[in-house]
Amino acid sequence: MNPSMRSQPAENTPLAFAIYLQMAKLAWRNVLRNWRHSLATTLAIASGFMAVSLFDGFLKELEYRNEDGYTTRGMLGHVLVQRKDAQLYGYEDQWEYALGKDEQAFLEDFFRSDPDFLRRVRFLNMAGLINAGGHNAVFIGYGYDLKEGAEVRGDRWFWNVLAGVPIDQAKDRGPVVAIGTGLGHLLDCESTYTGPKIILEDGNYRPEPRPFTCKDPRVTLSATTEAAQINAIEAPVVGIFDAGFRETDKRAAQMDLVQAQRLLDTDKITMVAVQLKSPDAIPSFVRRLKDGAAAKGLSLDVMPWQDHSIAAYVRGGMEILEVFRNLFMSIVVTIGVMSVANTMMKSVNERIREIGTLRSLGFLRRHLVVMFSLEGMFLSALSCALGLIFTIVVSVAIGNLGITYRAGILSVPITLKIRFVPLAWLASGVMLSALATGTAWFCSRRAGRMVIADAMRHV
Repeated sequence: MNPSMRSQPAENTPLAFAIYLQMAKLAWRNVLRNWRHSLATTLAIASGFMAVSLFDGFLKELEYRNEDGYTTRGMLGHVLVQRKDAQLYGYEDQWEYALGKDEQAFLEDFFRSDPDFLRRVRFLNMAGLINAGGHNAVFIGYGYDLKEGAEVRGDRWFWNVLAGVPIDQAKDRGPVVAIGTGLGHLLDCESTYTGPKIILEDGNYRPEPRPFTCKDPRVTLSATTEAAQINAIEAPVVGIFDAGFRETDKRAAQMDLVQAQRLLDTDKITMVAVQLKSPDAIPSFVRRLKDGAAAKGLSLDVMPWQDHSIAAYVRGGMEILEVFRNLFMSIVVTIGVMSVANTMMKSVNERIREIGTLRSLGFLRRHLVVMFSLEGMFLSALSCALGLIFTIVVSVAIGNLGITYRAGILSVPITLKIRFVPLAWLASGVMLSALATGTAWFCSRRAGRMVIADAMRHV
């Protein structure tokens, strides 16, 4: 029987600790001493770590912007309430799936008594034709509670227009309307602002009135009422805003809920957005509201805005990016494993006599396997640390360059930023280090099987 394959004696705990500590010291020394041999592997792992970390930071920034755009800027809060199946069939018959007096009365009573409720914003969808002198276009928009909407937008987004003023700051002028930049272009309404940059670092706007001109400052909005009649309302344009997506921006319009109900000759609403005191309360709030509605015999859909069809486009886009991220990570892992395997196999072949010397001094097979495994772990950890430094430097540099992009669908360009994601860095580092350690362990098993005499005679 091969002497190296015989059962090896058990070690007492203090001695075992001292031996493995010595193996760790040897492994660390070998990593530092042989850094030139493993430079390619170090750069491969560091580059992979940086690429994945930058991708994670980009995704985190997009996630933040989506959350900010819907929850705060879009005034959707945390939970949306509609009539049952309104998100599926409401576009076919808005009034059949609108919330009437009974549903609204129940919701107001429920909100007043619920401990997690903070505020609500009511919305009424509207669509029709908008006319400004000789210009006509189709508009699709909504009316909303101005006061509550401004409170949900908060300090960052209370000023939500690129030009003019928000409609909640012009409500004393009677019926007013704000239109999207694309719709403004169709109606010959353009911003004339030429001052400094208005988009701040976090994506919100500098809060100040900015000039714009309209060939005809008053527009006429006409729409079909609940009773299937044509109604119209005249209002001045007080603001031009970014509706987010380019195609949406060509038709977007906003006004006070009271004026929207007057235009459509109804007291119904399309949807209620609820802002809670804490996002952690969403599941319990949804459950209580559903139970309360069922007890009253009302059929309501209650859900976080992320689960609503209104967020389907964003949800799908993020899922696609996550798939690309995972594919990217798989490629990085494959390259890292192959690089570590190549380095460790080369290291074992070049250090056969060293292995024989260590075995002759009494070190066991498992000690050598641990030493080479620790070398793989230390090499990967150093590579990830180097990659982390590169990640931070590149992220800061990209943020300072002020690069903007439209992503093909946005109406207004946004600034490219890479967000710091320490948890993702830690997860990537642990995974790459674990894989490098496992690869080194697999490659080093051959070293422990060598006959001591053969290893000592190796040239």
